[in-house]
Amino acid sequence: MWKRLKPEGEGESYVSQKEEPPVSAVEEKQPIEVRFERKPTPAKERIINIGKSVSIKGELTGDGDLTIEGRVEGQVKLRDHNVVIGPHGEIKGEISAKNLTVNGRVVGNISAGQLVEIKASGSVVGDIESSRISIADGGHFKGSVDLQRSAGTREECHSSETEPAEVNAKQEAWVELQAV
Repeated sequence: MWKRLKPEGEGESYVSQKEEPPVSAVEEKQPIEVRFERKPTPAKERIINIGKSVSIKGELTGDGDLTIEGRVEGQVKLRDHNVVIGPHGEIKGEISAKNLTVNGRVVGNISAGQLVEIKASGSVVGDIESSRISIADGGHFKGSVDLQRSAGTREECHSSETEPAEVNAKQEAWVELQAV
């Protein structure tokens, strides 16, 4: 009475399995794609970043510009490249770079081929040797500065030919009044 009857077309169904070729005990492996393959980039785009959570002890050298947000204890040698010390960056040691921008803290001597910039949030305790130096209002510096002449400045200072300065009419009149 309560039993339902199955229609005649319905019966038990079976799933057929596909036949797979037997697997050999020694499997030939396909080459795996290298995930960390270094891709060539133009020199202008090579900027290395050291994050806030990274701490390094030792010597840092490289072939690209460097931004440091973490801590470095030791030498940073990037003579032909730019180095930026971020607001969270802390360096204890010597720094050699083409240009150096300090937004964080540096305790140690600095040698730059062109420019050392100490921004408003930056602090440097140590000696600086560079062609140019810039300290923003609020920037802290304690140490000595040895300004080196760059190659262009040396040529200008030691040129054997001197050119007369351009003088306009107002300056000539002023010079004549001073002479009288």
